[in-house]
Amino acid sequence: MSSVQDLELQQQPSDNLSDQSDSNAPHESSSSSSSPSSSPSSSTSVLAAPQASPWGKLIWHTIICLLVSAHIATFVNYLGYRFYVYSKHPGEFVRRPWLIILTICEVIYFLNSVIGAVDLVLPPRIWRPRQSLSLNWEELPTVDIFLTCCKEPTDVPEDSIQAALAMDYPKDQFRVLVLDDGGDDQLKQYCEVLEHVEPPSASVRYLRRVKIPGVPHNFKCGNLNYGLEHSDAEFVVMMDADMILHPSFLKTLLPHIVKDPKVSFVQIPQSFYNLPVGDPLNDACVFGYERVMIHRDTFGAAPCVGTGAIFRRKHLDEIGGFQPMSITEDTLTAFKLFNQGFKSVYLNRKLQIGLTPWTLEGYIKQRRRWCQGAIQQFSATWREMLGPKSRLSFLLKVWYFWHTGYYFIPIFNTVMVLLFIVLLALNLNLIVGTFHDSRRILINLSTLLICWRLSWFAVWLSLPQPIQSRNRDESHFWWMTPYFFKTIYKSIFSYSSTFIFTPTSNIDRAAAQAKLKKQPAVIKFLVKLKHVRVHITYIFLVLGVVGYRIYWIAKQGGKNCQNNFYVITISFFLLSTCAHMLIPIMYILCPPSYKPGERKSLLHYKEGVPQFLEGDYLPKWHWSIIFYEGISNVATSIFWVAALVIIVTKSDRRWCKASAI
Repeated sequence: MSSVQDLELQQQPSDNLSDQSDSNAPHESSSSSSSPSSSPSSSTSVLAAPQASPWGKLIWHTIICLLVSAHIATFVNYLGYRFYVYSKHPGEFVRRPWLIILTICEVIYFLNSVIGAVDLVLPPRIWRPRQSLSLNWEELPTVDIFLTCCKEPTDVPEDSIQAALAMDYPKDQFRVLVLDDGGDDQLKQYCEVLEHVEPPSASVRYLRRVKIPGVPHNFKCGNLNYGLEHSDAEFVVMMDADMILHPSFLKTLLPHIVKDPKVSFVQIPQSFYNLPVGDPLNDACVFGYERVMIHRDTFGAAPCVGTGAIFRRKHLDEIGGFQPMSITEDTLTAFKLFNQGFKSVYLNRKLQIGLTPWTLEGYIKQRRRWCQGAIQQFSATWREMLGPKSRLSFLLKVWYFWHTGYYFIPIFNTVMVLLFIVLLALNLNLIVGTFHDSRRILINLSTLLICWRLSWFAVWLSLPQPIQSRNRDESHFWWMTPYFFKTIYKSIFSYSSTFIFTPTSNIDRAAAQAKLKKQPAVIKFLVKLKHVRVHITYIFLVLGVVGYRIYWIAKQGGKNCQNNFYVITISFFLLSTCAHMLIPIMYILCPPSYKPGERKSLLHYKEGVPQFLEGDYLPKWHWSIIFYEGISNVATSIFWVAALVIIVTKSDRRWCKASAI
């Protein structure tokens, strides 16, 4: 616990509260200058990294739109010709049920591409960037910061409280409400000490609700609503217990919600100070924060992400507070507000840092909880959001639907990879129609996959750390498939069980306690591997089946060239997915160097207050990404370009004739 001297915080008032435009704001340096003596609230001018001009962004966005359109067009061409061939040979198609399954998967992937393209081609805020806004010091509204806690190690919310109290805002205009759902008496004592600090800082109030057995308490949502019952502020901040706010948080966000009465909340991205080097699990969510949220902000429809958001109390009252029908109350509350005709603002400012799960188990359960919440949200509100009385725009309806629909893609991932394994193992025939039909399908498929690679590459080049972030995102799509599939299955057949909520902090605490128990190293290792047993099984299964089929082709002397090409194509795809499946396995074999006990050493303190510069704690590069770049992008691109050239130039015919001799 910090000393009383460390609890005494004083801030000098500023003349006004202002915010810089997203597009041209001079972000503070993220270099090693963030020493304990560097105050985040310092008025020292720091030069920003050069930003692309609006015209440059417009040109690049136009290129992305063209490539994405080409990808969708080639997908339509590929599917269209496939259906044309099947219509000419319906008997062959019907007699092969595996073709029906494969076609269904391809249609779903096409829909996924079309819906995903909405977030790629919609214009970001480059033609009308947000202007600098300010508020006079005399007209500042009252704010309550809701710090939701649930059995975190006590020193974690203590740091968050200290950072919140150091806010560059009049002390008599804001409070910190510590909403403790974990019954932490040490935290309660800490807050009581803060209340008696002289000279007084911004007030702190500790609140612990009584949970009556048999009465739903609605987890974090109920905790937030309990805070609303004890708050009379005009605006409230949603903040997780492990999140540390920058002193400029309120003065940056408030002008955007105070100036526009239609804005219900303002959201900023999350950053993590315990992020492992290389961000192997894709914790940083670069695509979401740097692309999707910015594009949706153009339409005032960026959703809430659970922390680092400031809400207008009046609008929350109109919808009955935070929405308890889902364990992910953040996005549900956001869509409820959108359905009332309100809007949001997203500022891409790194003004909060926190903790990502320390363990693979914690990460998996966190992401599965998001999946469960999305299913609950859709089940509870789809009639209201998509029905005739809905006030959501067409785009908002698409985003509302896809917020849940995205999590069902792993079902088709699972079906497709299992189908390919069966096709290889049993040597099932995929060819329908004439030799010319088969060649045309392969040309269309090669063109489709090349256009997809080019469009995806162009999208990521416009984002920070494009190579690493793109590969982590693609790997995440595959290695999280078994976990999401299990969640979807459980949600369908045991819906009520999805309302069981386990805070990530509890998962990590249990994992840390388990390590203290004296167990043989082999037993500990096997316990960890249980989380990736599906991935290990998949890798060995694919290697076995692919090896057997390649051996069979070599033994046959390369006969049946058309079928052999499909075998090589499917084998290449399955082997590339095996590379992505290695991610969680390697995470267990080579765990991150950061440990929970080292948490405080990852922060900078000044007089007991954790401090950081905006832009600190971005993902750091790791050499392993070179391997994934080679597999997922370079090798795949070369393979399909080579395949297209061979088929177009008819080089395969000469090889097939030579093989047949």
